[in-house]
Amino acid sequence: MFNFSFRNIVVRFGSMPMLPLTLALICGIVASAHFAVHWAVWLALCGVSLVVARWYRVVVLAALFAFGGFIYTVHSFDILPHNQRLRLIVEVTDEGIDYGRFSTCAAEVIGCQGHPRHARVRLTTDSLTLLRQGDVVEFYGRVRPFTPEDSDYARSMARQGYSGRVTVHRGAIVSHTPAPTQSLHSRAVERLKGLTPQSAGRDVALSVTLGTRTISGTELAKEYSLSGASHLLAVSGLHVGLVFVLLNMLLFPLAYLWRGNIIRAVAVVAMVWVYVALCGYPTSAIRAAIMFSVLQLSYIAKSRHLPENSLCATAFIMLAFDPYMLFELSFELSFVAVMAILFIARPIISAVHCRGFVGGIVDALAISTACVVSTAPLVSNSFGVVSLLSIVVTPLALVTSQVIIVCNIAALVLPEAVARITAQSAAWCGTVQNSIVEWFVSTGFGYAEYRVDNSVMALCYTLLALLVLLSLGIRWEKRK
Repeated sequence: MFNFSFRNIVVRFGSMPMLPLTLALICGIVASAHFAVHWAVWLALCGVSLVVARWYRVVVLAALFAFGGFIYTVHSFDILPHNQRLRLIVEVTDEGIDYGRFSTCAAEVIGCQGHPRHARVRLTTDSLTLLRQGDVVEFYGRVRPFTPEDSDYARSMARQGYSGRVTVHRGAIVSHTPAPTQSLHSRAVERLKGLTPQSAGRDVALSVTLGTRTISGTELAKEYSLSGASHLLAVSGLHVGLVFVLLNMLLFPLAYLWRGNIIRAVAVVAMVWVYVALCGYPTSAIRAAIMFSVLQLSYIAKSRHLPENSLCATAFIMLAFDPYMLFELSFELSFVAVMAILFIARPIISAVHCRGFVGGIVDALAISTACVVSTAPLVSNSFGVVSLLSIVVTPLALVTSQVIIVCNIAALVLPEAVARITAQSAAWCGTVQNSIVEWFVSTGFGYAEYRVDNSVMALCYTLLALLVLLSLGIRWEKRK
């Protein structure tokens, strides 16, 4: 039984004070991305809103809107000229994607023709030119525009601050300075690779645990994409959440000590961030780590915690530091999926109210369905694929993924003799997971190659927002 009222919506929104603040910030960032306005104008608008507005809520929202436009403009990147031979000094900012014969990675330009510059480019290198995160490279090259220049992909890259793409040839490199220290992520990857022989199962296990891109560009990666299970290969909130739960379970005895809850909370938060460092600080993991940190600390303060409000606070913090993150696909998919779980899947689970084995199946199907439906427009718009297989594949693959994460994390901290056993177990689970995905894709059902345009995607998310409002207005009551 349930009842619907607009009062329920007002009450729920009242318990999420960060939601309107975050939306105001996002609107300001989007406005600044579409309209070329000087940062001083945004700053002046922020000041005027503080003086003119009569109601403090309007003041705050208007100020945050202007602040969003201001930080996007201040963080803006230079646009490098296209098709000109330039002498560039760049710093590699991610691990990149290896396609075998060539690889791609993101880089920030720190110098151009001998002068400091602040720009972003995508680098393409051949198999002989190996670049790692943190490397500083000086070379001659030409910045090419993303093709086609009027595509959604080109516009999305421009909003993220990228000037274009540059091909780096070995002979054009003037100097190459490797990263001063090997990152924690690189050392963790090398340790796990050294414990097991190379195989598709091991590569998938590394991707699930640490977010490596070892299978990118392969036929197996395409099968994961068609099945809708590609999100399992990148570290996300799901992986961080599992680590969060396991740490709380393992450190539960600390609660019996004096100030034990504080000690456990601090230890859990610290270890969660260590795991994020092991993964190389991906956006989705940072978002999840901030959210779970807020959750853990709220337990200490004994405050009323709402996951929705924490999620909005997480988005606010991340966008305040890097407004360009709003236009990254990983950021968008991550937040849309979590919002769907909180606003759609959770009410369904509460309404059905099943326990035991059946309850576990219902929960998994509700969560996977909410994630698939909510992210389908974004996935279709970006990759041209619509998959319904993930509703079935994801719950099955989640089981193997959880075992993989536990085994590989154990392999990182245990002695080598025991670590080999756990790492090989993770690789075997990766092989099982690959078999599940390959079998479902081989059926030929449940996916289609289709790309939605921006207008259709906007319509889909408008309908999804209305569905969220409906869920907020419903209050479920137990039958007597």
